[in-house]
Amino acid sequence: MRATTTAMNPYVCAFRGRRDSYQVPLALAEAGLLDQFITDAYATRAVRSLTSLAPVSVRAKVAFRSEPGIPVAKVRCLWGTTVIEHLRHRMGCSARVTFNMLDRNFSWAAAKQAERTRSSLFLYSPYAWEAFTARYSHTPRKVMFQYHPHPELERRILGDDAIRFPGFGESFSGSGGEELGEEFVRRERDAWQHADLIFCASTFTRRSLIEAGCEESKCVIAPYGIDLPPTAAGDLPAQAFHVLLVGSGGQRKGLHHLLLAWQRAELPADSKLTLVCRVIDREIERLATSTSRVEIVRGLAQGKLDSLYARSSLFVMPSLVEGFGQVYLEAMAQGCPVLGTANTCLPDLGGEADGIFTVAPGNVDELAAALTRLGRMLPGDAALRQAARACSGRFTWTAFRSAIREALA
Repeated sequence: MRATTTAMNPYVCAFRGRRDSYQVPLALAEAGLLDQFITDAYATRAVRSLTSLAPVSVRAKVAFRSEPGIPVAKVRCLWGTTVIEHLRHRMGCSARVTFNMLDRNFSWAAAKQAERTRSSLFLYSPYAWEAFTARYSHTPRKVMFQYHPHPELERRILGDDAIRFPGFGESFSGSGGEELGEEFVRRERDAWQHADLIFCASTFTRRSLIEAGCEESKCVIAPYGIDLPPTAAGDLPAQAFHVLLVGSGGQRKGLHHLLLAWQRAELPADSKLTLVCRVIDREIERLATSTSRVEIVRGLAQGKLDSLYARSSLFVMPSLVEGFGQVYLEAMAQGCPVLGTANTCLPDLGGEADGIFTVAPGNVDELAAALTRLGRMLPGDAALRQAARACSGRFTWTAFRSAIREALA
């Protein structure tokens, strides 16, 4: 007779990197529901000991890969995946193929641990397929966090945009399904079908799953959060209209739409657009360098970035597809109003009274009109900046973790 795992059994959680600041395994640990957290690189006791005499910058990076609320004894690192990942990157292998190959290791490890301890599974979508489809001697509850919109909707949106705006689809064409075998495509596309419960950070992500055939009742929205700083990082910006984008410089973020709209908008002469992008697609970079009053910054430390948010009149990221968009909350926490599209978290956060403005995704004329309006309206509006900061304060990591635990109960 097969034993059945209840909802209150502990969970195996697995993902690579510092996904969502470790908030999901932390939520499980706080409730006594974490069996094991499987990741790639983490500041275990051995790692901290080895780096105890390293420079401060190294120790800070190590500390960044940890969360005090997660018992370190419950963390398992797949160090081999980190080594292979860096080797493949140095060899020039496709990052997308590399990640899909290595993601399976986390899923297999989760399956083995769940079988060994008769635990349930709480896995992020790229790491779910192998564990969810494995055979068990018990019946684990299978919970998934879908942090990206469903790939079918994403491919359709980006494909349509590449036709409308030829030449700006480098990121889309360079990471499409044609690089991956059917096995990889299936594991990304169909893992949700084997889940008992699915968390999404935004209504848009939830809608993408429902369009793929998922039952509405199976999907729970748990918006991400932020640790609100005690004060904003700077004084009220000057009267000039300074606009900021922070993110990857590719098609999915709608950067080409922003640049085309910036060219068409009727803006004050001293307006400026700053793009903080560590990487930027070639054609989009050409468009940016040929557009007046645009500056490209190749990355900033968090303290300097917070100060830039605080000094900017408006944060803009008109994404075509966004699972959430944590940078919107980061900007608002510094008192900076935001402009984006409905294909993000913004409809879940608030409206114009909260310093949140939206336009239709891919609509350059509407985006240009919004920039024109906001260029006249925002500079010097201290009240709206306070409202944006207050709105971000309603979305905390504490609330996120509570929503996770409440839905699991």
